[in-house]
Amino acid sequence: MRLFKWSKMYAVFIPDLDAEHQNIFRLANELHQAVVGGAPAVQARAILRELIASEENHFAHEERLMRSTHYPALAWHRGQHDTVRKRVKEFAPRIEEGERQAALLLLEFLSGWLRNHVRLADCMMASHLRNYERAHAVRAS
Repeated sequence: MRLFKWSKMYAVFIPDLDAEHQNIFRLANELHQAVVGGAPAVQARAILRELIASEENHFAHEERLMRSTHYPALAWHRGQHDTVRKRVKEFAPRIEEGERQAALLLLEFLSGWLRNHVRLADCMMASHLRNYERAHAVRAS
């Protein structure tokens, strides 16, 4: 079973963000396959670290975009990111120690969170960003 499968339904139609989302889905799927497939712990840890770095870079990117465009739901959206940050901080040390069950629990959480977050919160934010760009493009002309 694939917990993380990118499809067009997750597109927010901002190319940079869509590419980042696709990468997060890919890395999460790689981690899931490594854990379920019994890959060496060193391999799972390397994927986990790359996934965490990608998520954190992505969150920071979104938060910069939201600040720069005065997104009214920034605090709410950042709070959702903080939920992931907190969960990762809770589970990462256990995964680093080789606890397979901790990895599965984190992946289960991320699977639901990622799908829901992209389809609602990120789509709302992307709509705001596109409207912001259109409004400022009109003023500039």
